[in-house]
Amino acid sequence: MVVDLFEKISLALANNFVQSDKVARIIALAVKSKKNVLLWGPGGHGKSEMVTLALAQVTSKENIFVQTFGEGMDEARLFGGLNFKLLEEEKILQYYPERSFLGKEIAVFEEMFDAPPVVLMSLKDTLTARELRNGAQSFAMETKVIIAITNRDPSEIADMGPAAAALVERFPLQLKVEWPSYKPADYLELFVKVSARLEGAELNGTMPVLAEVMAKASESGSVISPRTAVHALGIAKTAAALRGSDKVEQQDLLDLCFLPGMEAFASTLKAELDAAYDRSQAEILLQRAEFIYGALMQELKEAGVSPIKLLQVAKKLIQFQDEVSALKVTDGLTDRRKALRDSAAAKVVEIQKSALDNTRIETISMKEVIEGVPA
Repeated sequence: MVVDLFEKISLALANNFVQSDKVARIIALAVKSKKNVLLWGPGGHGKSEMVTLALAQVTSKENIFVQTFGEGMDEARLFGGLNFKLLEEEKILQYYPERSFLGKEIAVFEEMFDAPPVVLMSLKDTLTARELRNGAQSFAMETKVIIAITNRDPSEIADMGPAAAALVERFPLQLKVEWPSYKPADYLELFVKVSARLEGAELNGTMPVLAEVMAKASESGSVISPRTAVHALGIAKTAAALRGSDKVEQQDLLDLCFLPGMEAFASTLKAELDAAYDRSQAEILLQRAEFIYGALMQELKEAGVSPIKLLQVAKKLIQFQDEVSALKVTDGLTDRRKALRDSAAAKVVEIQKSALDNTRIETISMKEVIEGVPA
């Protein structure tokens, strides 16, 4: 079933990548409908790796043909190689199509649109006819699905000429592979997923800092790709090892200046790291305060209607307000600190009123007073 196929691919990709749902979906659709798919987008987002892992859930390696294209690509390479013996002896140009993608169930074309136009034209004609037609030589195409991978935008490919434009049309399923956003949370999700597989020094709480730096660099220059971000983790671990330490410290992140895309960021890297570490520490303190507030709310719930217990919780909340007010947080966290403090203050008023409402006050009427006075 297509649902089972999608779930199988989706699970495999989700265990190893982030932002992979759409890739899993389009590959499942392609395999089930036997339609070609074009995956395109900026480099470093794991397009090839995701395709390899997804197809491993679909069929055996023997049924998959991977072809890397480029400027040196020619028709002979595309169609399995040239039969030199036949060419020399009989002057007949023939290929070995059974050795090419034509004899496989699924084909993966890496950077397909980097090939010369004459190759693209031959490929387009073959896909249209679903067979190789080379003079007297013909070979029926057994390939059910072709997955093309490129960094180029399809609109740019169409500008390469009619051969490329016509070939794009043979790929009815298309997806731009990129992240919806490149915020600290996005990079942090990636780091959490891959860090366990990386050997070396302990990251020592540096992942949030590193995620923030990656996001900040992406804002100020070219986007830091997921692949480059993972390299950043490795650099930090290696830098710590060079110091003879088993824990990553702030100084180890200074070597990030050697990463592609970080060049323009290098001059301010130390200042950015200082700020990121301050924000990370402030975040930890604020999260701890929010946890304490949650515990106080649980204690309030357990206090029931007991005035004494309610007033005890109120006293703790007043002290908590003072501690929250004293927290040193960065600009981006001041609103959260204020909201936490205001919430605690409102709860104190609410609790004190509840304690008063639940306090029983014995009243004595004037008649009882008079009757109780001796004659």
